[in-house]
Amino acid sequence: MATDSRQRTTWGSRFRFLIRALGATGFMAVVVGLPLASVSLPRVDLVSWSGWRSVPDVLKAGTDGAHGDLAKFAAWAIIGGLGAVALALVAEALGLLFGATRRAAASTTATIGAIAAVVLLVFVNIYSFSHSSRYDCTRDQRFTLPAELAGELQRLRTGTPTTIVVLQMHNFGTLSPKRDSYTKAAEEKVTEKVRDLVDQFRQFGPQFNVAVLDSEAFGYEAELKKLTQDAPELKSAIDAAPENSIFFYANKRVQRLSFNEFMQLDKTASKQNPGGENLVLLPQGIDTFARRVLTVQERRPKVAVCVVHELLTTNADAPKNRFALAGLRKSLTAQGYDVVDIVLKKGWANARALTDLKPAADTREESALERLEWELESADAASVSARAEVAQFEAIHGLIEKIKGRPWEERKAFYQRFVRGTVTEDNESSLLAYLAKRLKRAQDELEEAGKKKQEAEKRLAEAMKDERPLQDRRVTDVAAKFTKQLADVDLLIVPRYTTEDAMEGPGIEAGLHALSKEQAKVVKEFMKQGKPVLACLGPITPQVPPAPGESTEEFDKRLALELTGASDDFEKMLAERGIELGRTVVLFDGEPRAITRGGQLGSSASKVPPVRLTDPSTNPALRANPVASAALLTGRTAEEALDIELRAVRPVALASEWQARQPFAAEFAFTAADSWNTFQPFPRIDRSGRPSWMPKYTPTGIDDPKKGTRDEERRGPFPIAVAVESKIPAAWVDEDYGRQEAAAALLSPLDGIFATGLSLAADKLERPTQRTVVFGSGTLFNALKLAPPEEKLLLHTVNWLTAREDRLPKSDLPAWQYPRVELDDRTKNLWQLGTGIGLPLAAAYMGLLAMMRRRMR
Repeated sequence: MATDSRQRTTWGSRFRFLIRALGATGFMAVVVGLPLASVSLPRVDLVSWSGWRSVPDVLKAGTDGAHGDLAKFAAWAIIGGLGAVALALVAEALGLLFGATRRAAASTTATIGAIAAVVLLVFVNIYSFSHSSRYDCTRDQRFTLPAELAGELQRLRTGTPTTIVVLQMHNFGTLSPKRDSYTKAAEEKVTEKVRDLVDQFRQFGPQFNVAVLDSEAFGYEAELKKLTQDAPELKSAIDAAPENSIFFYANKRVQRLSFNEFMQLDKTASKQNPGGENLVLLPQGIDTFARRVLTVQERRPKVAVCVVHELLTTNADAPKNRFALAGLRKSLTAQGYDVVDIVLKKGWANARALTDLKPAADTREESALERLEWELESADAASVSARAEVAQFEAIHGLIEKIKGRPWEERKAFYQRFVRGTVTEDNESSLLAYLAKRLKRAQDELEEAGKKKQEAEKRLAEAMKDERPLQDRRVTDVAAKFTKQLADVDLLIVPRYTTEDAMEGPGIEAGLHALSKEQAKVVKEFMKQGKPVLACLGPITPQVPPAPGESTEEFDKRLALELTGASDDFEKMLAERGIELGRTVVLFDGEPRAITRGGQLGSSASKVPPVRLTDPSTNPALRANPVASAALLTGRTAEEALDIELRAVRPVALASEWQARQPFAAEFAFTAADSWNTFQPFPRIDRSGRPSWMPKYTPTGIDDPKKGTRDEERRGPFPIAVAVESKIPAAWVDEDYGRQEAAAALLSPLDGIFATGLSLAADKLERPTQRTVVFGSGTLFNALKLAPPEEKLLLHTVNWLTAREDRLPKSDLPAWQYPRVELDDRTKNLWQLGTGIGLPLAAAYMGLLAMMRRRMR
């Protein structure tokens, strides 16, 4: 009879099975409890001994429900699981010590070995989280931060953590808001690269908190609320983001980096691959990303905008205000700049002419306070006038009541005292009704004037709660006040809104923007410190039609006198920097024709060609202009140029002798070729409102003194923007040099040695290098919200002026390319069959061979 060789099941084996099952269950409970505890219990530093000592207290608080139901479950799972594992280990150890069979001992040893291996694996993984190392295997070390940047990042204070937020809005820039296959693929690749880069920041310790938000993902709002619950500044920045962005937040300060500023999509190059479509991304450098982290806690650059009226400030955001610079403020603020307004004129309430205005250096709040006081005075005067009118009509009404019932002749004599014309007894009732109506209207006007006065008093009282403008008004020295305002300013912007469209007639008079002597001196001192200036100067050409019978020479003299009055010391300072400001206005061929077709002045606007930015390859002898290069590179994202249409622009050029002092081409924006300049840009209209004379191109004659000068009337293109980077004039530093320079200018034809000696002396003078950009348009950045091309041009200009070249797009690094392989139907089917059927068959074949090999043993 055959015997069963299998081991019989005894109560001892059953007990060992239950103990081991309990230990396995406990181990699984710990494995489940640890991840839950990591997200529900307070974080514990397991690297230090003090952190391990705090574990029991954290678990005790969790079992008491101090951190929620999930934390309570996790804590009990860890405690219960560890207890079960400990009990199983003790039972196994006792079994080994007290008479266990050889087979049981071997089984126990194997079990303990397996548990030890698992525990060792867990501890190795825990240890690796805090003692990890990264190895960059790329040839050019693309995933390694420069040693200098890494050192600076490690030195950041751990007490002020930096939050890095990667926001995916599925919008790859305002220039190409429509999402296509290129922007979709670029977004995916850039997001991948950003995540790779932020992983490198995690190794620098707990001072970096990295979060990734997807606006189209479920739970986005809840995740955003949790992330920004104690960071309202970050919440506001995320809500205002127009595109895919990376945010850096620390100490209540926020900086934003768009995906294009980290890795720019070059759609133009992406479509130039002859063998098929390609995705080309231009990396902007790891240091661009890292610098935002390092500078997030630094002072934001301050920009001052100098205008002559409150309506022209950056805070004037009335819907129909076309003069305001609100869009400029919004764009610069979003890019990490602080913007302040300085109002340079006051006395607008009582001014009847330009000479009535007084120079000032007021804040926008001061200017608003002056306006509110004038509004209150006007409302009070209107109220007094309305009250006097009501009193007059009430007195008349009272007298009428007294003469009721008296003879007609007596009443007629009374009426004739204040009524013109003949009064008869038949129209007496009409006269009384008219007087009653006038009394009612006067009473209504008095009531309305009272309401306006109350509103004016309320607005003024609200404004006077701020004591700063009240204190600032006590400073009467304009130069000292202006100097104080510019003390901590990093960039000065001088916009001068004059003519927007010559076909609509003259705009704001140019003389209105003129600086006083003391104001110009303060601006000069600002530039002498090497601080940058951005000037947007509209045309100064006045409307001066020739008088009947006036000769050309007489007209030119009269026009020159008008133009001299429109210029000021600020424009003279720019001339001393080598910038030549034209006195004519540039028109385009289609503008007068459109007016003629329309019949009425300004009734038929024409489309003008866009501004042409210089191509770096046009003049190989000169280095590319940084602003133009950045703008042209930005346009490649949208596969088109930055189309900016400007009317009534002013020629702006750099003197030829100054170009040699420039490290790059100064002139960087030009009008189209179908343009011409003129001193007579405005149409003239007759009494019926129809144009009686239209501007037309008339070239300057050969014998005309203007021939060959900047004032020559000719065909385009015309330069309308320059960027200057050079040392300030030596005459600004040494007044004696200025007098000698003037003498050299008179003697230069006779004494070239004297002029050469002056040039050598100028080179020895210590002078700071200063940057200036001038646009020949005063309306370029006037809008409640800037269009994408104007916004990009503004940001590139301001970033260059403030020496933030790291924020300008560049193409000096090797491009990242991701070719798209085009497959025909046959090749595509072969790849699908190979991956869907071929790979599983290959795996099954290899498995069959392995099984056959084992059976041969």
